[in-house]
Amino acid sequence: MAAEQTTILCIDDDAAIRQLVAQYFGAVGFQVVVAADGEEGLQLFGRQAIDIVLVDLRMPKIDGFGVLAALAGQAPDLPKLVISGEGEMIDVIKALQLGAWNYLTKPMDNMALIRHAVEQALEKARLIRENKAYQSGLEAKLGTIVDHFPGFLFSTDATGVISYMNPALRHSLGQEAQGRTWWQALFGLNQPWSAERYQPDKTVHEELQSQHDERWYRLVQQPVFDSEGCLREIQSLMLDINEQRLQAMEMLRSSMADRYKFGRIIGKSPVMQKVYETIVGAAASEAAVIIYGESGTGKELVAESVHRLSRRKERALIYVNCGAIPENLVESEFFGHKKGAFTGATSDKPGFLSQADGGTLFLDEVGEIPLHMQVKLLRAIEGNGFTALGDSELQRPDLRIIAATNRDLAAEVKKGSMRQDFLYRIHIIPIHLPPLRERRDDIRLLVDHFLGQHEPEEVPVLSPAMRRALQEYDWPGNVRELQNTLHRFVTLGELDFMGLDLGHGYGRQEDLVGGPAPPQLEEGRSLADMLAQVEKDILMAALERHNQHQGKTAKALAIDRRTLYRKMKQLGIAKQ
Repeated sequence: MAAEQTTILCIDDDAAIRQLVAQYFGAVGFQVVVAADGEEGLQLFGRQAIDIVLVDLRMPKIDGFGVLAALAGQAPDLPKLVISGEGEMIDVIKALQLGAWNYLTKPMDNMALIRHAVEQALEKARLIRENKAYQSGLEAKLGTIVDHFPGFLFSTDATGVISYMNPALRHSLGQEAQGRTWWQALFGLNQPWSAERYQPDKTVHEELQSQHDERWYRLVQQPVFDSEGCLREIQSLMLDINEQRLQAMEMLRSSMADRYKFGRIIGKSPVMQKVYETIVGAAASEAAVIIYGESGTGKELVAESVHRLSRRKERALIYVNCGAIPENLVESEFFGHKKGAFTGATSDKPGFLSQADGGTLFLDEVGEIPLHMQVKLLRAIEGNGFTALGDSELQRPDLRIIAATNRDLAAEVKKGSMRQDFLYRIHIIPIHLPPLRERRDDIRLLVDHFLGQHEPEEVPVLSPAMRRALQEYDWPGNVRELQNTLHRFVTLGELDFMGLDLGHGYGRQEDLVGGPAPPQLEEGRSLADMLAQVEKDILMAALERHNQHQGKTAKALAIDRRTLYRKMKQLGIAKQ
């Protein structure tokens, strides 16, 4: 390529070389400017436009290395060719490090070769300029799109501190948040997000609720890593999905034909209606769920309902009783192992995380997980993955965490038995299950439900007194205890509260069956005498229950006060 008006600056202390370059390239249409040393050459460069530089390394005043260093700062994209005598390899490397594009050696007896190198360098420079012009124009267009994009865009450094927010986000937030962490400024969350959740070539997707406006957003984050694998920047997109979530929740609500029953959960009390609402909201999200409740309140049923209503319903729900895993096996159980990984590992075994890939992992009694395992689980569920014991292949399953506990996990953090960062990761959507004593309105429904699971002819008659006993008992074991009590009732025909002190005066057999136990048959005693004894025992028990108040006793027995007084007199029951 012989380019018109292309100017070559030749810097060489050899006058013969300068003359040769000027004559040869001048004859083929180039403009040639020559200088005898580096100082003169840099002065010429500052006075006129130069397209390419040919420079010798060994010169007085400023040598070729000095020229290259100066031009690297002033014109990094300017093609620079070194023409010098046979040099050491270290000189070649140094020249290339300072920005030389090529290194040609003297003597210059093949000018056609020099011309080819010059034309190649000029063509490369042209392509660089065109590409930069294209990129600049593209960035300008993208800048306009970003500025007018109705969604929310922001960038942060590797620590999560905001460095850029687009106008829409600044307007929505009502303030400039640069210099603050994104999770605190945009969502009002106090827990820090670890940089370990970001991996090369992996986009992070998450749904979070802002504490500022209580709206839900889908957060899409793309990490940017440098050539050495260090995280440099995080580019983020926020989409307001609150309306979609509300619509999804409404669709789920409309599908509930019977609000007395939600999946396998029984209850119509106001507190359970609130639980149902939270389940619906959790099912429409991908965020982690934690279920708090006493033993026997039905935490597993809630986890099942969240999974069944979520987009993961076609995949597995893996149940893990964290308190039942021996500590020496906990890593193998969660991550799996390869054959021969340890003594007794006779075959490959997938861990809980692999089994739950695409589905849901339910961590029951999550507070029982050892601290060292909490660290490894945190890394795995934040996207860093894990390797099975005895294996080197990294696995990154796509799963959702639902945890459950009967403990106060915040107190466990203070005690040092739970990591705060692990709690932050699993405590996104909390669901609080009330104990049965706080929803007594549901006891009758639960009793009828559990008894209805048996054949009618198998179920003994449940007297009003028995129902009162069931209603007024505190049920420390909650729904599970109620279910077991009714199962014993069907099997044995007796309402047995496991010998516990009921605290309501229902510990006696006569109260549980609705009256005194039938008297033993006695030889020589008439039926009339035995019936009179039964009637007397009933009246005395009723008077005792109502603190000897005859009006309340008569009402409870569905007789008037005069009849009660007359029977008391006939049966020899003294008025107290």
